[in-house]
Amino acid sequence: MTTLLKFETMQIKVSPWLEEASVPFISQINILQNGLQSRLEAGDDIGLGFGTIQTLYPYAQQNVYTRKLEEQEVEVVRLENEYLKAIFLPSLGGRLWSLYDKVAQRDLLYVNDVIRPSNLAVRNAWVSGGVEWNIGVIGHSPFTCSQLFVGVVEVEGMEVLRMYEYERIRKVTYQMDFFLPEDSKFLMCRMRIVNPNEIEVPMYWWSNMAVPELDGGRLVVEADEAYTNGEGAVYKVQVPVVEGVDITYPKTIPHAVDYFFDIPKAKRKYITQLDESGYGMIQTSTSRLQGRKLFVWGQARGSERWQEYLTNEAGHYIEIQAGLAKTQYGCLHMEPASEWEWLEAYGAIQVDKQLVQGEWQSLRKQVTQTLEEALPEKRLEQLLKETRASIALREAKLIKTGSVFGAIENIRREQEGKGTLSENLDFGQVSKENEWVQLMLEGNMGGCEDREMSGSYMKEDYYYKLLQKAVQQKDKDNAYTWYHLGLYELVHQQLDQAINSLKHSRGIKATAFNTYALAIAYSLRGDTEEAIDYCIKAMRLRNDDIGLVKECLSLLLKKETYEILLKEVEMLPDAIQDNTRIKAYKAFAYAKCGSVDKAEEILRKDEWLEVEDIREGECFTAQLWNIIQEGKKDKEDLPFQLDFKATF
Repeated sequence: MTTLLKFETMQIKVSPWLEEASVPFISQINILQNGLQSRLEAGDDIGLGFGTIQTLYPYAQQNVYTRKLEEQEVEVVRLENEYLKAIFLPSLGGRLWSLYDKVAQRDLLYVNDVIRPSNLAVRNAWVSGGVEWNIGVIGHSPFTCSQLFVGVVEVEGMEVLRMYEYERIRKVTYQMDFFLPEDSKFLMCRMRIVNPNEIEVPMYWWSNMAVPELDGGRLVVEADEAYTNGEGAVYKVQVPVVEGVDITYPKTIPHAVDYFFDIPKAKRKYITQLDESGYGMIQTSTSRLQGRKLFVWGQARGSERWQEYLTNEAGHYIEIQAGLAKTQYGCLHMEPASEWEWLEAYGAIQVDKQLVQGEWQSLRKQVTQTLEEALPEKRLEQLLKETRASIALREAKLIKTGSVFGAIENIRREQEGKGTLSENLDFGQVSKENEWVQLMLEGNMGGCEDREMSGSYMKEDYYYKLLQKAVQQKDKDNAYTWYHLGLYELVHQQLDQAINSLKHSRGIKATAFNTYALAIAYSLRGDTEEAIDYCIKAMRLRNDDIGLVKECLSLLLKKETYEILLKEVEMLPDAIQDNTRIKAYKAFAYAKCGSVDKAEEILRKDEWLEVEDIREGECFTAQLWNIIQEGKKDKEDLPFQLDFKATF
């Protein structure tokens, strides 16, 4: 059959959720890779810590969702030929949701049976399954649960699916061109990142592939060493056997762990997990994508809980990943005015089943040989070069738009006499009524005087200078402009200036948002009493906003003001009090105040409290359970439903 590209919908159970929280992301993020120490030798330079960030500003959190499932129609893109059928979800960062081998009639990836956001990504919301494309910052992509631009490129009778965006922290564009030639047994994914800036930027990319966790499943990668971490430090291990465990059998690994494989430069870049019959999905790439990784949840009880928590009935998975760097412990240096391109290929592989449980080096040799016969490395490199002009640099017919920020950036660049972000990527148009466009063109944020909640934020020095000028002239009495000025100063750690600007904003018009920002600024400066005071005032100004309330109560909890927290919770609307995160905070405060019976009652109600946005590595409910047990004569073990202790 000829290659088919079709836009359609699929029926799936979804947890309905709002796109973003109402408050800006000015609190610090929790990324497991931040703050690690090195136990590596001098020759192992992995850029540890380079490119780490403390906040995702100007992005907002995506933290407003539930675990309730409803049947919905979701827009997908189907790319299909005689051998493979690929399903993409543009609204989830372009995720490759499934890759079906039509010949073997088997799914090559782990396909989740629900879209159920959970708190594992840098902006909070994250969904398991398929292949996730991660750009820019350490961790998951800011777009992992966001709509991308979608277009179609016509190439000699073949349709190419393009998805792309403008990433605002690194200020780069990235595009993903997916194509499936008529006779190809591999899905081709052509990636391109462009740094249009006059300065170097830290850069990060990892393609995260979920595959089923298999009894007897065997990992194969061309490496004899791997980087991992434990007890707060990064170190190197020999593979395949690590501390008595053969990690090429992922299901035998006891606890959640990462292994980043150090593949020699001359070796073929690929990773696969084979089942006992010698069949599996293999990912390979051109040489720029040098890193490969294994992640497992492990076999602890908390691991089981996480696996159950992230799906409905789809079962367990592991992740095999591919990245620009050798690890996720740091970024690479991307030069000014530069572009990086590579090609990834995804398909099925079959080797002799007798080799799967045998000596690993022999299995590696066979997999490498089989892959080379199916898709020669030189052919992949050549295809990358051939498709630069024929695919990558061509314009696409725009089907679906993403964010407005690429269009805003193009206006900014025009104001500075620079070219557009990209000649071949259409970022659409933005209204002149947009607050940032108006600030650039008119020198004010007129029309926003009565606005409380902001729909977007900016972090660049360019806008700071415009904001400074605006509040001295046209917007001197505009609380909204002063608010954005204070936010810039806050995220750039100019705390005294931030407090002055935010107080000025609040003096013109007190809103929940400039008040909350003041609470964060005082907290960062170490002024606890002021932080608590403004935190309470912010909640009382807008106590029906779950995103705001969550952040305020989290701050009160960090400040250990448990009695105040309990008092404030009782003043919230019933619908907000019913939120599981709010219930957990209330139970924790009760326990800390000595009312363990009340705390336990909250945990046990409706079987067990299930916090809808519990964070990877948080172990919050286990800590609460331990506090409750301290005062008991007959202590109980931690219930399975509260056990998330599978993390590093």
